[in-house]
Amino acid sequence: MKKVIAALYSVQLLNYAVPIVTLPYLSRVLGPTGFGIVGYAQTVAQMLLILVEFGFDLTSARKVAIHANEPETLNKIYWTTVSAKSLLAVVCCIALTGIAFLGHGSDANRVSMLLSMFIIWGSVLTPVWFYQGTQRMPTLALSMLLVRAVMLVPLFIFVRTPADVNIAAALQFSPPLIAGTLLTIWLFTARQVSFGCKVTVRDIVHDMKDAYHIFVSSALTSVYMYANVVFLRAIAGNADVGYYVAAEKLTTPLRQLSFPLIQGYFPRVCQLYANGQVSSAVELLRRIVTIFTVSGVALLIGFQVLGKWFVEHFYGAGFSKTYDILQVMILVPAIIGVAATLVQLCIVASGNQSVLKRIYVGGAVFHLCQMPLAIYLWGGVGAAWSVAATEFFMTVVIWFRTARINTHLLANGQSKNAAGTP
Repeated sequence: MKKVIAALYSVQLLNYAVPIVTLPYLSRVLGPTGFGIVGYAQTVAQMLLILVEFGFDLTSARKVAIHANEPETLNKIYWTTVSAKSLLAVVCCIALTGIAFLGHGSDANRVSMLLSMFIIWGSVLTPVWFYQGTQRMPTLALSMLLVRAVMLVPLFIFVRTPADVNIAAALQFSPPLIAGTLLTIWLFTARQVSFGCKVTVRDIVHDMKDAYHIFVSSALTSVYMYANVVFLRAIAGNADVGYYVAAEKLTTPLRQLSFPLIQGYFPRVCQLYANGQVSSAVELLRRIVTIFTVSGVALLIGFQVLGKWFVEHFYGAGFSKTYDILQVMILVPAIIGVAATLVQLCIVASGNQSVLKRIYVGGAVFHLCQMPLAIYLWGGVGAAWSVAATEFFMTVVIWFRTARINTHLLANGQSKNAAGTP
């Protein structure tokens, strides 16, 4: 387990080097407007990506972890999940086409929107859930890192002026599709999955019902993860979107630093809850939450000391507004790390994902009540504060729900033990 987590963090840190190389280059070549065009198309695709993923990355990963030693069952899980995601991807591509041609954006906006379909099909072909459930996440992470690194070559060769914004979009959006294709080929060549598995509509519907609560939670999360960009563009235009997206591009990899630890322990925690070892799961949960809390405090202190200098030298003088946004958004990665730990390593791992829908409905309502006014009054900084406030609100609610679940499971376990004692 420790080796898997260490490998994931090694790859994740190397993965963080890719945006450190590309973002300063793209911000200077494309400028705030071009940067905003690419960022807006990517944001729309990521919002639709929630429909494609439909919660399968968690529910299917849990099934794979539980049935890891049953080849026929794994093959059925694989084909059912891929079939469902493919159908949803077709719907999303139709939506992207409509947005591209029915909107009032420029030709560059339209082409970037169509190119974002690469992101959609990259999700279909990248079986993150299968690799996570079989504890092969280092293989997946390393493959995606290598593809992103190789794509740097054409990026620096062909993206030279603001007119190359669509080339930049294509090269930024294609790595998931390429990596996903390679990872899928590996599964077949290694005989982890095979052709000839019959999947019925009933199978797809059954899996979608199981993942429905995760999907609703993710869809509601998108309200406060991505809607800010849409509102910013409507109120202030592409340049302000560029400032905000530039800040997101730095905090997103920081948020992702929590994923290796969570992904590494997810199969084990699912098994602990399945075997009734709730106390062990709770103790592990506490240690991981402590790690993310301490890391968040250290990150906040470090940014206060070096943040302004870093932004000026990283993005250039034209992105000075990004520093003001980052002063707020630097809080978000640690908050999300704690929330993701509680959600995935307790609520989902214990099979209680049905409670997530009500939690995230509350979060979406909270965000919609304060986000538009914050953006109208303070622009990008207001958008950052609205996200931070909502994430904090959600984490507190999730914390109390997690405590109730574990208390209930521990009480039931103790009752059963007492009942079985002569």
